[in-house]
Amino acid sequence: MTKNIELLAPAGNYDKLKIALIYGADAVYIGGEAYGLRAGAANFTEDEMRKGLALTHSMGKKLFVTMNIIARNEDLDGMAQYASELEKLGVDGVIVSDLGVFQLVKECAPKLEIHISTQANNLNWRTCKAWYEQGAKRINIARELSLKEITEIRENVPAELELEAFVHGAMCISFSGRCLLSDYMINRQSNRGECAQPCRWNYSLQEEKRPGEYMPVFENERGTYIFNSKDLCMIESIPEIVNAGIASMKIEGRMKSEYYIAIVVRAYRKAIDSYLADPEKYVFKEEWLSELETVSHRQYSTGFYQIGDRGQQIYSTSSYFRSKDYIGLVLYCNQETGEAIIMQKNNFGVGDIIEVVTPGDLMFQQVLTSMEDEKGNIIERAPHAMMLVKLTLDYPVPENSILRR
Repeated sequence: MTKNIELLAPAGNYDKLKIALIYGADAVYIGGEAYGLRAGAANFTEDEMRKGLALTHSMGKKLFVTMNIIARNEDLDGMAQYASELEKLGVDGVIVSDLGVFQLVKECAPKLEIHISTQANNLNWRTCKAWYEQGAKRINIARELSLKEITEIRENVPAELELEAFVHGAMCISFSGRCLLSDYMINRQSNRGECAQPCRWNYSLQEEKRPGEYMPVFENERGTYIFNSKDLCMIESIPEIVNAGIASMKIEGRMKSEYYIAIVVRAYRKAIDSYLADPEKYVFKEEWLSELETVSHRQYSTGFYQIGDRGQQIYSTSSYFRSKDYIGLVLYCNQETGEAIIMQKNNFGVGDIIEVVTPGDLMFQQVLTSMEDEKGNIIERAPHAMMLVKLTLDYPVPENSILRR
């Protein structure tokens, strides 16, 4: 059994990186200003990356940078210098999917650890072993694999090769995310970070000789979301994932909110730690799954992990669901009185029943009885995004605790 299981979290910007680390991630993956697959994320400048690295390493954790585009000729311009700069900055590794990019990184940044992205379609042990023999440190295995297939890969590759797998987040309709729908329909190239997610759109059927007559694929006048995948959620299967030989459990979502990152990381951290502490007496807690229901998500599925489980599509809607609203972040809290300064994230006010979630075990509800703005004026509501609010919490909490309703 792998004893040291890494929880790897996404970080779309510095604030999300900080939250991911505080709430329990062992490592984060980020995108620089080029060569990653999330053009819509804020991504990191060199100065921001340096700042993120300083925080990450000060906490004894790791930071990986995505270079996982499937590169065209023009993408290669400047890539060698970029890889060299990442090595000098001291990032802990880069994530690549393209063989040419892999070779370029080896040549220009020989000390840089290289991880192979799921985009490389890593489906069998020979492929994984071949990457290892070329110098790869870690393989992010394809999401289409079952636990049985993952176990077989682990048994047939060197022990030094780390296996990483997605355990939570959005799934793609196309094989390991290599989709052409966005390219074809609106000329936004999915494999260069520009995907418009046309798989989430509503489609109907049109017969060739009946132009303009749109027929629903099922008995539904709105059509059907025939490409729309459920979200992956494997928190109930932590023992099986560990025993399959996975060294790093990866959460998807560099474009997700701070709240999403905090709650998902916190839930998986508790489940992983509980199992590793005493595998024989491990009992799954429903509260971990309940916490994952509070974040914005589609219906959950176990993806392809279980052989025969192919119920990953949602045919009725592409809407997201959540049971809680993120309303504030604790910037400061007096550890004796509970007086706190909150950065508002959503409208809330006096009389609301709020819930406070900390990076640790403490979580509690209370009724807001009074509030002040940052100048000390008594207010009834906090209606403006990012405004600072003063209030007293029933219990002192650490900075970066979350308020929700």
